Amino acid sequence: MRASCRSLVLACVALYLLVVAVVWFAIRHADGGHFIYALDDAYIHLALAENIARGHYGINAIEASSPSSSILWPFLLVPFAGKAWHIYVPLFWNVLFGIAATCLIAGAIHRWPPQADENGRMAWGKQLLTALFVMLTANLASLTFLGMEHVLQVLIAICCAFGMMEALSGRRIPNWCIAAAVIGPAVRYEDLSLTVAIGLALWGLGERKKAGAVIALSLIPLIGFSLFLRNHQLPMLPTSVMVKGGVYSTHASLAHRLVRLVGGDLNQAITKSARWPVLVLFLVFVPIFWQERVKARRYVFAGVLLVGIMHLALGRFGWFFRYEVYALILLTMILLRVLAEQPRFLFGYFVLGLVFCAAPYIAALHATVTATHDVYGQQYQMHRFANDFYGHDFAVNDLGMVSYQKPLGTYVLDVFGLASPEASRQVSKTPEWLDGIVKRHGVKLAMLYPEWFDIPLNWIPVAKMCLDKTPMINDEQCMVFYSTSAEAEPEIRADLMRFEPTLPKRVVFRFDPERREGGYPMPPPHHK
Repeated sequence: MRASCRSLVLACVALYLLVVAVVWFAIRHADGGHFIYALDDAYIHLALAENIARGHYGINAIEASSPSSSILWPFLLVPFAGKAWHIYVPLFWNVLFGIAATCLIAGAIHRWPPQADENGRMAWGKQLLTALFVMLTANLASLTFLGMEHVLQVLIAICCAFGMMEALSGRRIPNWCIAAAVIGPAVRYEDLSLTVAIGLALWGLGERKKAGAVIALSLIPLIGFSLFLRNHQLPMLPTSVMVKGGVYSTHASLAHRLVRLVGGDLNQAITKSARWPVLVLFLVFVPIFWQERVKARRYVFAGVLLVGIMHLALGRFGWFFRYEVYALILLTMILLRVLAEQPRFLFGYFVLGLVFCAAPYIAALHATVTATHDVYGQQYQMHRFANDFYGHDFAVNDLGMVSYQKPLGTYVLDVFGLASPEASRQVSKTPEWLDGIVKRHGVKLAMLYPEWFDIPLNWIPVAKMCLDKTPMINDEQCMVFYSTSAEAEPEIRADLMRFEPTLPKRVVFRFDPERREGGYPMPPPHHK
């Protein structure tokens, strides 16, 4: 590694670690000295990893479930399960993968992006500025604190981009890039588009057997996991994919649902600004593909277009700046390689383009701390009550931290359905159904967002806990503690009375909220 490249890599890694450190201390300061992930979903993976370490796949020991949309990620979280420092395992992996992604970005910037501007060879400082904006486009620092698999997904996308850029130069794709393409779908299902893109690049280079092998090998863990789920009387796709994908929400045929999904997503690609960076880059590559005459390069650009259109048509966007990043960073980095072939370019316009792609993720850095504070004020407090004050089975509709580090034998009834197969298949969650399922499982306490359901009339709203402002992620400011039977109400009330004085100042708490249609009114602005 040449000295200038080494210094660029070290500078980029130092910048990434500096931002991570600043966000870390900001989170600890905002959340009363606790470390909290920005998404409550991270704790679903941690809770699943706890049970995997015990030899069981699911949230509750008495039933199998598949609440994780990633096959590989929960298994990476198994080390140190049951230990106090287990909470930091996702952070460790994300920082490690973030450093690797940063190194690859810096190496690519030094090697391929524009080496000459209007003034001559691109200066080291301009390379660093370019790398910084590409790192922001990859959203590495913010994704690090989600506690989920998205930093690894972005790293895999960068590896695939690296390999495809080698193919653009007529060189063989490195084996480590091919390995990343094989692993990708086990990290997230949508990474299959990256695998096919690498397969197309290999096909264009004349390595057809290798192209077929890459796609076939990537399917083995998917097929194996589906068979594992079927063996446990679960759907062949994870419950989280089935529920969040709306598979159970309609009786229409699969083809009809797919047409509606694709049509809706393509329409939103035009009307929703969050989708515009991917859409613009996709449109830029259409004429590049059309005008290319070299066979190998056409296959590479076909792979790029495939990744873009597949995410525009079938992928999700937003949900805290995480779903589209893998596609955006691949398209961005390969466009850099195309620009490298131009003899000169206007650096200012080039940077403006990168700012357009990176702008949402610059805002994500500040939003990350705010999101962790929301989780601290709501889900963390629910976790504390369930584990430290109540200690019995309970029902929720927001699975996550409440299921992590719970006492052995405690049952979490997830009425949303991620961890409860019975609830996942229920489309119409009527009052009769809610009352029936808690009775079948012997659950006396339900901690629910009242706006999500028609609450059974025989349930008693014991108390209501609200944040002082609407949270960023789920827009649900309040949750209600319900006693599902009159007999259990005195014990739940007594536990809540012990719990209420321990709440942080930003949490608004009120006993006996008044019942009304469409939910419960906000309590008066009296803060602890």
